[in-house]
Amino acid sequence: MSHLLKLPGKGVRPCLKITNANIIELKKIDNEARSKETSKRKLVPLPPNSNEGADQKKKKSSTIASAFNTQARETLDFEIARMFYSAGLPFHLSRNPYFRRAFSYAANNSIPGYQPPGYNKLRTTLLHNERSHVENLLQPIRNTWNQKGVTIVSDGWSDPQRRPLINFMAVTESGPMFLKAVDCSGEVKDREFIAQKIKDVVMEVGPSNVVQIVTDNAAVCKSAGLIIEAEFPNIFWTSCVVHTLNLALKDICAARNTERNNEIFEECRWITQVADDANFIKNFVMLHSMRLSIFNSFNSL
Repeated sequence: MSHLLKLPGKGVRPCLKITNANIIELKKIDNEARSKETSKRKLVPLPPNSNEGADQKKKKSSTIASAFNTQARETLDFEIARMFYSAGLPFHLSRNPYFRRAFSYAANNSIPGYQPPGYNKLRTTLLHNERSHVENLLQPIRNTWNQKGVTIVSDGWSDPQRRPLINFMAVTESGPMFLKAVDCSGEVKDREFIAQKIKDVVMEVGPSNVVQIVTDNAAVCKSAGLIIEAEFPNIFWTSCVVHTLNLALKDICAARNTERNNEIFEECRWITQVADDANFIKNFVMLHSMRLSIFNSFNSL
């Protein structure tokens, strides 16, 4: 039909043998055919129970939904969920009070044209402002350092990326305060290296404010503590009591049957068996998310 009616943009060439009179006649025939096709169409009836009462109920339901802005709420839920799924965010972020407070503030305050902060603003201006805010909150604790002295506690651990870190905390009667974590990747953690890192923290807190340094019982930490004591006569190195007890319990819970401690093994091997069973149960629960969820639901601690 497009070929005969010479309709442009239909992907076919117009017929050169068709005159204008023929086009008028063909259009008349086409319009009559379209009108007959329309008259043959049947309207689909509404369900039998869609009477006037149902219409009123639907209208009332629509009014309630409009009053509570149900559609907008559902749309926002979808957008937030899509943000989680597309970025791989952990679901427990939804429990973060600051996450919920941010959306609550945005919903209860008219901020036309607002756009959330971008990448650069998050990592520069806002980050610096938040750090200043936290430091202001911690300032009352800092003000007590020169009154009764500070204990610097240090410990080594590995982060989720398996980087070796050494963290430092300042402990006083006013409460503990995290100072910093040092990335030791590619470094030899000998006594000089550890002593230098401790010295940096001592200078940051103030040598006159520091009373003692607490580390674990490793030989390299003990040697580093002696270096600090030699340089700062008013500072004492103290071994960690918790680490000492931990090492003692490891020896008790891992009794070995040798010629020298055969008697000890006979007395303590039941502890070894109990400790092995407890570690097996602990690993089974911790390494399976469903079991861990069940455990947490029944654990009130």
